[in-house]
Amino acid sequence: MAKYVYGIDLGTTYSCIAYVDESGRANVIKNLEGTNTTPSVVNFASPNQVVVGQVAKENAVIDPRNTVSLVKTLMGKSNFAISYNGEDKSPEEVSAYILRKLAEDAAKEIDAEVKDVVITCPAYFGTAERTATKNAGIIAGLNVLEIISEPVAAAIYYGCTKESEEKTILVYDLGGGTFDVTIMSINSEKIEIICSDGDHDLGGKDWDSAAMRYLADEFASQKSYNGDLDEYAQQDLRLKAEKAKQQLSAKEKTPVIVEAAGERARIDFSREKFDEITSALLKSTIDKTDSAIAVAEQRGFKVDEILLVGGSTRMPQVTNVLEEKYGIKPKILEPDEAVAKGAAIHAVNVYINNQPNVIPDPSIPDPDNSVESLPIDPMMMSIGGKKRAIVVATTKSFAIEVIVDKKTREPKCCNMIIKNDPMPDGSITVSKTFGTVDTGQGEVEITVYESDFMDEYFDVDEDYAIGTATLELPENLPADSPIEITFSLNSEGILEVTGKDLTSNKEIHATMQSKYIMNSETVEELKEKSKQMAVM
Repeated sequence: MAKYVYGIDLGTTYSCIAYVDESGRANVIKNLEGTNTTPSVVNFASPNQVVVGQVAKENAVIDPRNTVSLVKTLMGKSNFAISYNGEDKSPEEVSAYILRKLAEDAAKEIDAEVKDVVITCPAYFGTAERTATKNAGIIAGLNVLEIISEPVAAAIYYGCTKESEEKTILVYDLGGGTFDVTIMSINSEKIEIICSDGDHDLGGKDWDSAAMRYLADEFASQKSYNGDLDEYAQQDLRLKAEKAKQQLSAKEKTPVIVEAAGERARIDFSREKFDEITSALLKSTIDKTDSAIAVAEQRGFKVDEILLVGGSTRMPQVTNVLEEKYGIKPKILEPDEAVAKGAAIHAVNVYINNQPNVIPDPSIPDPDNSVESLPIDPMMMSIGGKKRAIVVATTKSFAIEVIVDKKTREPKCCNMIIKNDPMPDGSITVSKTFGTVDTGQGEVEITVYESDFMDEYFDVDEDYAIGTATLELPENLPADSPIEITFSLNSEGILEVTGKDLTSNKEIHATMQSKYIMNSETVEELKEKSKQMAVM
């Protein structure tokens, strides 16, 4: 059995798995239903079985209490996704069933083990979301080689990394449930993330909802119907709205038959009307894109190319507005599959480069030094066989709570690390010195916040707090005694905090993580529990 590694696009509305074959070509692996993408919907059918994919999606309205959609939007933000059979299910556990569906179907389709994977996430995902994504992979029984940003994976697949010339790429990623815009600089040595922005709650689902509301209003107008649609009519209408959106990407008008309350109406839905009722949604993505471009230009970068990722970029309105506004014709190629294929290519590089530099002697059994090689020439994966560095930027801002005005004693958050700060070596360290507030102050409480705010100071909001640490001080310190605070953020998004009293040189160290990050014991428990569930 050949050894492969895999790339998984764990999407908000659809997910996809790919691998690189012996010829060096990235291929998406079909699920057992015969489609390249799998709806990211999970239905708890019984205490011992979950249904994942299209069947679960079709039952989302009919059986809402036992069905989870859009679970990606909860990753790292909540410990709760659904309650079933008296048990609360976490977003990580639900996502693990999606990953298992992809992996188990793929293993049957290509007759190979699915174990080593790279999983993608939006560029704007912070510490908690990335860790939750990795934990979902572990719960699914996978060996997660790396979590990679979706725009980087897309750029790898589009072939940008095969070129030696330096260019600046904007990746516009409009998926089913999220929007992400990332600008990166690419040359023969590295891929460097300049900045990213996005909207966690904006995606193709919102275009579907707009279409659904329009169709419902037209039905009510034609049939003089003033009642509410029942759950079956709503589910049917949602599926038809999504299908109409897809059809309007290829033609100017499509008929939609709406059936409800014993009535039947034909509605001629035009692309012009669709664009009109979704114009505000499109503008939201352009506003985010403008913001990202402004940050890039402040740093001396001008966009050369625009790449489209995500199934919703098939809508003509997207290409039209981008070309009209920025004067660049976007490139679009397999938007549903580009991220998974790029992740698969990256997985090969990660796997090969992480192997021990030992060539085993086949005549001498030595399991510790044996390397299971891939049936792929590494020269196919990068320029000259050399791994290109990926330089990330901070995806969140990290702040400390301080007293700015001693008279009012009103606390403020002071950003130490600001979103989109470059991380040249995969990490960033920032130190600042503050002063004690009171004479004889016995301790300093260090409260840390993680947010998207980019101003130096912003109002305190406990929703963004990720942890506290207390530094004890020597006796009889005068007010304004210097306290040095150091933030060190690594490529995994883990923040190390050091507080140092510069008078006595006493220090305190703390690791700050979101309250929603699952501990390793819980991850292992859920991994064992998941094995008892059948995934259909």
